[in-house]
Amino acid sequence: MRKETFVRRLLRDKAAPLLGVLIVLTIITMILSSGILHGEQISALFTKGFMSSGNLLSVFYNLVIQCLMLCGISMILIGGNIDLSVAGQAALSTMVFGWFCKNTSMAWPLALVITLAMAVCFGLINTFLVNKLKFPPFIATIGMASVYRGLCNVITTGNNIQISRATFITIGNTSIAGILPATFVFALLLIIIYQFVLSKTTFGRTIYMAGGNPNAARLSGIKLNKVRLILFINNSILAAIGGLLWSAQIKMASPTAIISAAPDMRVISAAILGGVSFIGGSGNIVGAFIALLLLNVFDNMLKVLNVQSYWNVFATGFLLAVALIIDYINVERRRKSLLLNR
Repeated sequence: MRKETFVRRLLRDKAAPLLGVLIVLTIITMILSSGILHGEQISALFTKGFMSSGNLLSVFYNLVIQCLMLCGISMILIGGNIDLSVAGQAALSTMVFGWFCKNTSMAWPLALVITLAMAVCFGLINTFLVNKLKFPPFIATIGMASVYRGLCNVITTGNNIQISRATFITIGNTSIAGILPATFVFALLLIIIYQFVLSKTTFGRTIYMAGGNPNAARLSGIKLNKVRLILFINNSILAAIGGLLWSAQIKMASPTAIISAAPDMRVISAAILGGVSFIGGSGNIVGAFIALLLLNVFDNMLKVLNVQSYWNVFATGFLLAVALIIDYINVERRRKSLLLNR
């Protein structure tokens, strides 16, 4: 049997149509924003509008926190759960870190360790509500989202916190060739690592089984509560790191800036559009990342072309609704196929 090539696997993947749309959308945006339709030289494609170095740098910076949150959210969704408090966790983590940096002489690496330890507590709280109190993940995390966001205002009385630790700020603002942020390279490495874990490790297969058929997973000896604990803690840590990198980029701890830069529904929408099943058991990180790129390119295209941003909200919601309908149809088709084969 011939070994399937990478190109064939890519074309067979659910994300293949999204990749095609992303490429076409990028080309259209380059042409419309460069001005070559109005007499500019071809070189303007890469020096003006969408492909200008300043605009690309902005797009990549915005993607950093979303990529980290996407890894955590995708793992949770594939495992048959959901977390709607991820943006609140990211915001609260940055506010706590900012408070330590502003009000104490503590070295920022120590403040970072404390912040990450607190993020682990967020994951433990969410897991406790789901595993022990038997709350549905949707209800538990949407409730905790309000708690986390409310605590942000309690800590700061609604104000932003300026961060002046030079080394920390440098980490968030270092770029390669003035186009590619170092933090974005870090985010890409994480995507590769998490994709490897999902597709090539025993734990990854465990996540798929836990999300696809919890009863069968339980009967086969998989401890669903333990899997859920790992996924929620992992999600909380990634959210905290993403929030901290974003605060390093903007040189302040701002809950409103983080929630607007990486809203929960943007990341969840990207995961589902990229082929991650809303009810668990299927999907991958790469497909979700391509969908996230698509959403951000579309959003940036509207800004470059001076189109009202309301259209982006509409388009994202519409695409999410379509993706959910398709996911439901696929699940029902798979269920009926299993019933017929019995």
